[in-house]
Amino acid sequence: MTKQAKVAILGATGFTGEKLVEILLSHPNVEIVYLSSRTEAPIPYSKLFPRFKGKTTLNCEPLDVKKAIGLADILFLSLPHTVSMDFVPGVLKAGKRVVDLSADYRLNASLYEKYYKMTHKDVDNLKKAAYGSPELFKTKIEKALLVANPGCYPTSVILALYPLLKEGILENKIIVDSKSAITGAGRKAVIDYHYSNISNNIWAYKPFVHQHVPEMVEILKAATTVAMDLIFTPQVIGVEAGIYSTIYVSFKKAVSEETVSAVYKKYYKNCPFVRLMPALPKLKDVVGTNFCDIGFAIDEKKKNAVIASAIDNLIKGAAGQAVQNMNLMLGFSETTGLL
Repeated sequence: MTKQAKVAILGATGFTGEKLVEILLSHPNVEIVYLSSRTEAPIPYSKLFPRFKGKTTLNCEPLDVKKAIGLADILFLSLPHTVSMDFVPGVLKAGKRVVDLSADYRLNASLYEKYYKMTHKDVDNLKKAAYGSPELFKTKIEKALLVANPGCYPTSVILALYPLLKEGILENKIIVDSKSAITGAGRKAVIDYHYSNISNNIWAYKPFVHQHVPEMVEILKAATTVAMDLIFTPQVIGVEAGIYSTIYVSFKKAVSEETVSAVYKKYYKNCPFVRLMPALPKLKDVVGTNFCDIGFAIDEKKKNAVIASAIDNLIKGAAGQAVQNMNLMLGFSETTGLL
């Protein structure tokens, strides 16, 4: 019989934290034992989110890391960027595992300071963290005590590009246009995030300077040794969930559709959450799942291609991938609780 793992979620009331609770309540090998948020006093989680009534009797409590460490085997940190590194050293010192969903352990110290405007306080553990892309770093994740869960945009882009870069068939200049639901930005009281501004709307933001650019470039370089010249433009669209990345690439020499398909199948044949589609994917097919759907189209000269990938930004782009990482860290089947 598989041992039950005890789980704590720090930051349980954000979109990602709520999705973590939803997934883990249905996971056969874990028990949620602690939930925290910025609440000033304990409050039933089902009062905050009535859809959980009858599913959990847990309170959501003011953050008490010592209590979480005492109760749990593994902690999910769904906290704002620059906050997790205050708590990770103590959690690891207590012998507990961590899946961090912030950016605090994704980048080296100099890039982190440049893009998140803060000196990293935990460089020792930063060097030990495994980047939580199971399709690229499964073995490292299985051995890790600390996993840096990837960003949502990087997940969609890295999975689409990794096999082709690894095979060395792409020119290094790549253009990425990614469209995302606003839920990836968290539950913030920002006027642009109001329904009246989001619905039936779309806008681009942070071209060239988005904080996920170095994550994509550095992780793909680490996995493939290829340095990219990446132009990335993120866009907000008025949908409830999902990310759709359209990627423009050129090949070093003419290639066939069969060749490109074979490359993807080579690298993802044992990856249960990557699906190679016969045509360009559609966003609705992945919403509510932990899948990343990838498709492509090649021009007549066989030298240029459009690659498209689709994920649910809160599941494969956040909470679902975090559970996938937890499964690997604890020796469970990778798909447990996610299918």
